[in-house]
Amino acid sequence: MTGPSAPSSGGRSSVWRVLVGLLVALTVATGIIVVPWFLLRDEGAPGATAGPRWFGGYYDVTAAHPDTASLPGAGSDAVVLAFVTAGPGGACSPTWGGVYSLAEASRALDMDRRIAQKREAGAAVTVSFGGARGTELASACGTVGDLIGAYANVLERYTITTIDLDLENAALGDVVAGDRRAAAIAGLQGRAHAKGSDLSVWLTLPSDQEGLGTDGLRAIRQLLQAGVRLAGINAMTMDYGAPLADRSMAGAAITALTAVHDQLGRLYDDLHLALPAGGAWAIMGATPMIGQNDVHDEVFALDDAATLNAFAQKQRLARVSMWSLNRDRACGADHPDARTASDSCSGIAQGEADFAAVLGRGFAVDPALARNPAPTASAAGEATAPFTGSPAPPPASTPAPTRDP
Repeated sequence: MTGPSAPSSGGRSSVWRVLVGLLVALTVATGIIVVPWFLLRDEGAPGATAGPRWFGGYYDVTAAHPDTASLPGAGSDAVVLAFVTAGPGGACSPTWGGVYSLAEASRALDMDRRIAQKREAGAAVTVSFGGARGTELASACGTVGDLIGAYANVLERYTITTIDLDLENAALGDVVAGDRRAAAIAGLQGRAHAKGSDLSVWLTLPSDQEGLGTDGLRAIRQLLQAGVRLAGINAMTMDYGAPLADRSMAGAAITALTAVHDQLGRLYDDLHLALPAGGAWAIMGATPMIGQNDVHDEVFALDDAATLNAFAQKQRLARVSMWSLNRDRACGADHPDARTASDSCSGIAQGEADFAAVLGRGFAVDPALARNPAPTASAAGEATAPFTGSPAPPPASTPAPTRDP
């Protein structure tokens, strides 16, 4: 299903004049100015614009790390760093997984320098807020201004111009936080625009074989109605927890993505927002969990990766990701149970980084991500200890969590 074209102004100008006249009359009569969201939008502007197509795996910053000083990912593939959440006790301050503040991550994980090195190698780096564990910043920060400040701390420190909002569990169902998040992201996009730049926003949501749930669709609507321009909606095609009806994991993912495509077409049509020439596919992403999923009987194999990649190429999906770069390797002999999902290996026979190679076929790095300059904190004089290739232990007051996508 393709989205509607941007409505022309000529055939509807009389309707708008009537609406504006009614609003003026209401203002004169009551002294109250009421402006619906849809009158604040540029009617002729599209609701979404197709951007570069890209592949980038998630990298779990607080999970087990390989013994290397560099961030993972081959060549110019993007890396999506996960996850920035609220501080310990739900504090309105950005941390990596509720474990490391941004300054602690610089010292203990050499995060600033590793990001800079990745970019110098020609790769793109961006940041994902949220995830399945911890408290999302929009739920922790009590005001839109505080939330803007928390997000901006991350964007400015790492000079990020593309973000990923991964909404799950409590964060996805928190309607008040959703309104606060939408207002904050709209404000950040406005700030970027005023400076002559852009803030590209991806929304990552859980999906089943019927598509997105009610909460996910509401989250999209909240952002769009606040005036946020979404770069895309990324569906987590994993952990279905329901019979696959003889479908492979790739087949289940394709079924889910097709349902999401139809939902987005209806949603954008309902909001009178145009989709790009490629329709909803052009603003969609897919993120499988490679290898053994959290659901015992669900295993996403390399054949599934090849099938999903072929589908993504055929439909020209905007993005493919995976959970996670940390897991893109076979488990060692000491792994206790190959049918239990690990945060450091896939649980199936594979070579190093095989899934990234298969899922990333045909995708180029997103130039909007790759052109980001290096992080600025170290250049500003913050001391960082030489990195040895192994992360320092997390702060003693906050145990390092094992997290799912």
